[in-house]
Amino acid sequence: MTMQDQIIGFRRDRIGARLICLLNVMRLSRKFGVNGKYLWLSEPGGPYPELADPRDFLTAEFVARHIRVVDGPPDLGARRNASAVVPGLSAAAFAATLAEGRRYECDSMSEIVRVMDEPAIEAEAGMRDVAAGLRLAPRLAAALSHARAAIARVGGGDPIAIHVRRGDILDGDPWSYSSWPSKYVPDEFFRAFIAQSTGPVIAFSDTPAAVAHLAQGNPRVVPAGALFDGDSLSPAARDLLELMLMSECAEVGAPSQSAFSRAAAIMGPCQIAALPAALSPETRIAAYDALLDRAIACPDSFHGPGDLAQSLGYAAKHAVTTGRSNELIEMLAGRDGFLDRFPFLYRELAVMAWASGRMQKARRLAQDGLAAPLMRNRDKPQCRQVLLVTESGDKDTIAQDTEAQFLTMLLTGRAAEGPIIPTLAHRLLSQPDNAVARTMQVAPVILPLYTQPAPEGARSGETLPLWLLRLDWAEFLGNPALQRELLQAVGMWQKIKPAADGLDEIEAALAAGDTPAVTAADAARFGHCASVLRLHGRLKRAFALLHWLDAAHPDQPMTHKRLADTCFAAGNRKAGWRWLNSAQQLSGANAMLRLSAAIRATQEADTATAERHLAKAAEHWPGLGLIATVRRDFQPRLP
Repeated sequence: MTMQDQIIGFRRDRIGARLICLLNVMRLSRKFGVNGKYLWLSEPGGPYPELADPRDFLTAEFVARHIRVVDGPPDLGARRNASAVVPGLSAAAFAATLAEGRRYECDSMSEIVRVMDEPAIEAEAGMRDVAAGLRLAPRLAAALSHARAAIARVGGGDPIAIHVRRGDILDGDPWSYSSWPSKYVPDEFFRAFIAQSTGPVIAFSDTPAAVAHLAQGNPRVVPAGALFDGDSLSPAARDLLELMLMSECAEVGAPSQSAFSRAAAIMGPCQIAALPAALSPETRIAAYDALLDRAIACPDSFHGPGDLAQSLGYAAKHAVTTGRSNELIEMLAGRDGFLDRFPFLYRELAVMAWASGRMQKARRLAQDGLAAPLMRNRDKPQCRQVLLVTESGDKDTIAQDTEAQFLTMLLTGRAAEGPIIPTLAHRLLSQPDNAVARTMQVAPVILPLYTQPAPEGARSGETLPLWLLRLDWAEFLGNPALQRELLQAVGMWQKIKPAADGLDEIEAALAAGDTPAVTAADAARFGHCASVLRLHGRLKRAFALLHWLDAAHPDQPMTHKRLADTCFAAGNRKAGWRWLNSAQQLSGANAMLRLSAAIRATQEADTATAERHLAKAAEHWPGLGLIATVRRDFQPRLP
């Protein structure tokens, strides 16, 4: 890696994710006329020794032009994450940052990185054009031609594909200790997808035996591995060739976050049907019912214990919505060895028990989960959430110190996943006289606009979406994956629409130079809209709304905080600090605003100011764990 490589890509996993990242780097570099290289990690003694040399898969000329082989992870600290930053910039703004010498690193593994004013269809065409320039090593090119001919001989019309991800998720250490719903799809959903077509189905999988179990003798299902019989290829080489074949299918039923199938969709015309969401509601519910019935009545019918465990992650959520939680809990009663081998199931069972009102059972399961030796850190937060909301033994009572723990979980990594934090958020923010409501300052008029019902069959109350709670405090999300999720999981219009009544007329009036009057309730709605516009890079529109609101209803702390956020997003840090300091003065003892200031100071490497605000936050809210989280997550970035 050299300084003149303004965009570099790096992934340390399998070939599908590496190819997506490589193609993104190639496309962005070409589109904006800068140097870019993909850093290919070569670890002969690592988890993927077959990926040690990219020239085993691609021609030496192609590798020399686009790839640099490295023997260890690069230092990316001085670069901005393209996947997190670029979608919030216009093409002109991104080009300007590149012209100024800003350097970026790309780690995209399942999506096309594009600027906010670039149409998706244009970006997709650009990626396919870049992918057409991939040059396979001669031996792989011959094997691909052989496989294409074999598919043609199958007959029966154009094939579709399924991607049956199993492998180390079934029984690998440590992957099988946790659940992977975005990478693992139970058999029932694949069978429902297959039933919608009449032609051949090419099954791509890292576990051929799992395909045979899923197919149950269906002759339409053709294992992709059979297309390469007689070719002595490495597993990684087969992966690459299968990727090329998958890209040529019309449709691929796959997990929602499969880097392998996403790479195929980027490289060719295939469309991804993310399962189970891509199924019609009726078909999807029928498949869920079949899965839950099989899990309760025939747990030994699965393709081994790992298949049962991963499938139970799906079945547990359906059990809550259908009021069958107790059946599933009882089926697993006494299977302590199974639960300890797949400890994430303690989390699922504890949440099911909580949702069905069995507080003591939920608490015991959560405690057992936290004590399980193989429990992964990523699965512990929901157990802690269960303990948090069952501490009093009364489902309707908020225990002491819950507010502090809630804020810490909400803004710390993946600690807020699951139904508990969204439910607790609605309860806390609906009661304005508590520390969370006073500190987060979500306007009461916003809550009913975004309140969502709990799943049918659950007695967990109403919920609020996590993105709404994080919108005005996005600077706390240090994890690039959470930043992307906040930006992309729910579209801009979906975020605005419930609060947008009259927004078009207001923006038109402001553009014409008018300053219409506005009630306090409407001001709260339009302030929320301004926050969404700022998050999605519409800074000019956000500024127009916020300055109008500040003039109409002066000295509102959240208006000033939102103006600060928008100034920081625009690169005007001096104005950002002016508005943020004003928000603090107007709010008094607000620990969250102090922590926000500490994060902003850390971004400027101003240690003294960051420490001063951290100390003030501790004065305003003694015992708030979020203070330690901010210190841990952000201060290591200081020089």
